[in-house]
Amino acid sequence: MKLKIQALSAKIMDNKALLAQSRANIEQNRLLVLSNYVAAMLGNQQLALHNMDDIFASRATILEVFDFEGDEQARYVEAAKARSELDLLGHTANLNRQNLALNEKMIELNQQLIAINQEVMQLNQDMLEFNEENLSSNSELISGALNPQIVDAETVTDLIAENEKSVTELETLADENRQTVVDLLKKSKENRATALNNSSQIAERKQQLYDNRDDIAEMRQAVGKKVSYAELIVGDLEE
Repeated sequence: MKLKIQALSAKIMDNKALLAQSRANIEQNRLLVLSNYVAAMLGNQQLALHNMDDIFASRATILEVFDFEGDEQARYVEAAKARSELDLLGHTANLNRQNLALNEKMIELNQQLIAINQEVMQLNQDMLEFNEENLSSNSELISGALNPQIVDAETVTDLIAENEKSVTELETLADENRQTVVDLLKKSKENRATALNNSSQIAERKQQLYDNRDDIAEMRQAVGKKVSYAELIVGDLEE
C-alpha cells in the first residue's frame, strides 16, 4: 500500500505542478490579450478617429474656401458639404453600433469573470472546511475516538479496504486530470500564438495610421491652392 500511495502521490503532485504552469500560461495570455485590447481600442482606434476628424475638417475647409463660379458650382459645393457631413455621420453611427455590440460582449465577459470568482470563492470555502475537518481528525487521533490505542480489528479492516478503494478511484481521477491539463497547455500555446500575431498586426496598423497622418499633413499644404481646369483633366488621364 505504501508504494501505491507513493506512486499515486508522484502522479498527483506532478499534475499539481502542471496545473500551476497552465494557470501561469493562462494569466500571461490574459495580460497579453488585455495589452492588445488597450493598444487596439485606446491606441489605434483613437488615432484612427483623430485622423478621420482631421480629414473631414480639411474637406470642410476645402469646400469653404473654394472660389466657385456660377450657381451650378455653388449648388454643387453646398451639396458636397451636405454629402460630407452625411458620410461622417453615417460612418460614426455605424461605429457606434459596432462599439455597442463590443460593449455588450464585454458585459457578458465580466459576468463570466464574476461567476468564475464566485467559483473560486466556493473552492476556498471547500478548502477551509476540509482543513477544519482534518484539524478535528488530528485532535481525535491525539485524544479521541481515532487514537490507535482504542481501535478494534474491524475498524482496521474497514480502513484498509477504504484505502484500497480510494487508491483505485484516485488513480483514475489523476489520469483524467493529466489529460485535461495537457489539453489546457496545448490550448494556451495556441492562444499565445494567436495573441502574438494580433500584437504584430496592431503594430503594423499603428504604423499605417502614422503614415495616414503624414498624408493628412501633406494634404493640408494643398488646401486653398488654385487648380486649373487643364490640370484636372491631366490628373484624370494619368489615373
